Amino acid sequence: MRGLSAEPSSVVEDPPESPVPVAAPAWARRLRVLRPWLFVGVGLVMAALAATALNALSRELDYAAVTAAFSGRSSGIIAAAVLATAVSFLAMTGYDLSALRHIVPGAVPPRIGMLAAFCGFALSNSVGVGAFTGSAVRWRIYSAAGLDPTRIARVLVFVTASFVIGLYAVAALGLLYAAGPMAGWFGLPASLLRLLALGLLGILAGLAVLGRLRRGIHFGRFALRVPPARLILWQGLVSLVDIGAAATVLWLLLPPGAVDLPSFMALYAVAIAVGAASHLPGGIGVFEAVVLLAFRHADVPLAEVAAALVLYRVIYFALPLALAILLLAGFEVSRRAHLLAGGTKAVRAATRLMPRFLGAASFAAGAALLLGGVTPPITGQAPGLLAPALPVPLFELSHLLASVGGLALIFVAHGLVHRLDGAWWLALVLTGIGLALSVARGGGALELPLLLLLGVALLVSHGRFDRRARMLTPSLTPGWWLAVAGVVAASAWLLFFAHRDVEYSRQLWWQFELDASAPRGMRATLGAVLALFAAGLWTLLRPARIRVHPPTAEELDRALAIVARQDRADANMVRMGDKALLFSDAGDGFIMYGRRGRSFVALFDPVGPKPSRVDLVWRFVEMADAQGGRAAFYQVRPENLPLYIDAGMRPLKLGEAARVRLDSFELKGKARQPLRSALNRAEREGLGFAVHPPEEVGPLLPELAEVSAEWLAQHKAREKAFSLGAFEPGYVASQPVAVVRDAEARVIAFATLLEAPNGRTEISIDLMRHRAEVPPGTMDFLFLRLILRAQELGYAYFDLGMAPLSGLAAHRLAPVWHRLGGLVFRRGERFYNFRGLRAFKEKFDPVWEPRYLCTEGGLDPWMVLADVAALQAGGLRGVIGK
Repeated sequence: MRGLSAEPSSVVEDPPESPVPVAAPAWARRLRVLRPWLFVGVGLVMAALAATALNALSRELDYAAVTAAFSGRSSGIIAAAVLATAVSFLAMTGYDLSALRHIVPGAVPPRIGMLAAFCGFALSNSVGVGAFTGSAVRWRIYSAAGLDPTRIARVLVFVTASFVIGLYAVAALGLLYAAGPMAGWFGLPASLLRLLALGLLGILAGLAVLGRLRRGIHFGRFALRVPPARLILWQGLVSLVDIGAAATVLWLLLPPGAVDLPSFMALYAVAIAVGAASHLPGGIGVFEAVVLLAFRHADVPLAEVAAALVLYRVIYFALPLALAILLLAGFEVSRRAHLLAGGTKAVRAATRLMPRFLGAASFAAGAALLLGGVTPPITGQAPGLLAPALPVPLFELSHLLASVGGLALIFVAHGLVHRLDGAWWLALVLTGIGLALSVARGGGALELPLLLLLGVALLVSHGRFDRRARMLTPSLTPGWWLAVAGVVAASAWLLFFAHRDVEYSRQLWWQFELDASAPRGMRATLGAVLALFAAGLWTLLRPARIRVHPPTAEELDRALAIVARQDRADANMVRMGDKALLFSDAGDGFIMYGRRGRSFVALFDPVGPKPSRVDLVWRFVEMADAQGGRAAFYQVRPENLPLYIDAGMRPLKLGEAARVRLDSFELKGKARQPLRSALNRAEREGLGFAVHPPEEVGPLLPELAEVSAEWLAQHKAREKAFSLGAFEPGYVASQPVAVVRDAEARVIAFATLLEAPNGRTEISIDLMRHRAEVPPGTMDFLFLRLILRAQELGYAYFDLGMAPLSGLAAHRLAPVWHRLGGLVFRRGERFYNFRGLRAFKEKFDPVWEPRYLCTEGGLDPWMVLADVAALQAGGLRGVIGK
């Protein structure tokens, strides 16, 4: 709990990459499909155990006594608990600051690291499920601060590892220190508890020593470098202060004299360690069960302990989340991010995270409305501010509608996270209605502030919800359904707990009285259950299958009209007509993609203006998810990585693209001597160069087809597709073609051109073929003349295409993908001319720019690469048979 989602997906690191598509074994594929459900299953088991324990303990609790205990906390105690919370969160920033200092010293200002840490921990502490991970928050902020994906991944692994190791180290020390009291609390032998503590400390110490000796610890695809002893001690101090201050928050809220602080710190550390192992958001339920079990036989009223736990959740979890939302809302309103020196981009990136925080706030406000509808008013409190003036039917209806509206807010939270404009409008309407209904029914001290905060934050951040999509477009994940069902189940349990002294009868359902809270709670719970059932039934019955088909002539014309307005040369690959098209709602952008098995693979970045690109990425991910597939984006550029990271994907470096800067390209100097020689030799041998516009290509097609067939026969290859152009007459004739002729005016080599005439930003080549026998340096001559021509036409860049597996880190501590890819790059000449291709392009002195594959983690990258290879080769037979 506390800043840690125990799912591996919460740790962002470069997954293992493989340049050779390798099919995973059957058991691994089944595990990949079942993995989300395995985590859901673990969460369900732990939740069931916690619910069983809490239900047994609730027999010793009285709802009236618990609510009465809230008034026993003085304002001074509450203020001290808030101060301890501030100390804990200040200490937690030490995880990020240490990681930045250790991995990228001086690259990120400390205030930006503190901002990322506070926002990340405030979010993941509260909910911790996949859509809300603190890693995504940090990735967005650190990326805007100038860190590259590899360094960000190392920072995130460092932060997570430091937190986990520190948590369990402090828990082990606490268990060792307070083994005697804990033996009495849990009914276990003290010797066994000490043995467990010593064993855990021994494991952690062994890992540290082994890591120093071997200069790193490898956990599958992760490589963790053990920091120096001084940094380890500092991290231990950070963990001790963090956990100690957090424990002090709850200790202050307990009845005076319940337990001494050192012993309670030990209990707290063990409780949060068990909660973190449960995979539940914030360890909710499990943490409470451990603490209540410890005090079950103590001379302390359990009602006081239960009230302290509720207040602890509000102060330590809800309050920092509210402060983070207010902080980001303040940045959004003021637009004065430049006041933080060196952090303008990072702060602006933080404000773009508002949808995630508002999703959390919407979920919390909805849960508060739903739970508030089933509980009676606190003793001595009026049933509702407007109750005396409202007719009884309207007062009863306010409870039912508020509870159903709370469930709707929980569902809307999913749309807010996905930045849907429809979700924003619906959330704003539900918040306003919820406020009115909450006031009418006498809303509690929690739901009213949450609704007010949510409403204000929604108003100031409307611009962040820029996706023009239907509210119910995204598919809820199993974790989301589990969370929603958990809230409804908790409200039902709370109903029976709060009205345990009310004897059930069928007449209760039809009892409408101002002071009859049990019937209102029953009707509100029934309404929420029926609404949840209806939502689940609609999800099961809705048609979600979308057929993938090549573009029609009308769709291809629409796509080409969009391409003509863009500055991306590779967008012309849509002319092949072999990829399906997904258009934006506004019709000003599209994604071209192919489907193989469960893989939906988008080629390049979305084509269109930036707002449309954001919407298209989400729509593509949702389309794949609705059909049980995996979404992937192939050969994307670094400037668009935040789009995919926000959608829950991870970037994997595929190689580097060679882009020649034409404003500085020249043939002068010693380094350009080979190019000048190739140009002069070609001219002496009578080679000619010409570029034919599309209208002139038709008569050339027979001769070009002859060159293409000769080239394929020489290389014993077949036509490729998807990310490569094939010799299709319609495709070749749709764009300019550069040809090289010999002294007899015979075409001996050609290349199709991909141009971006809008803004003259870049020009590239696609299909390149030559005869078996050509003079030496023919292709150098062709490339050189194309570059000089593009320079004369005023283009900014000439794109020579990607060198696969080029530029991958070769360090022994680099991710497995980089080390394996580097090995294939150096040793794989038998299968592909990796190094030769890089050397050929290097002659033109290009700027090397990385290209990425973005998809989910686990085995997905392996499967996607296998499916991409099959798409390129026209099937698995093409992959094997070249």
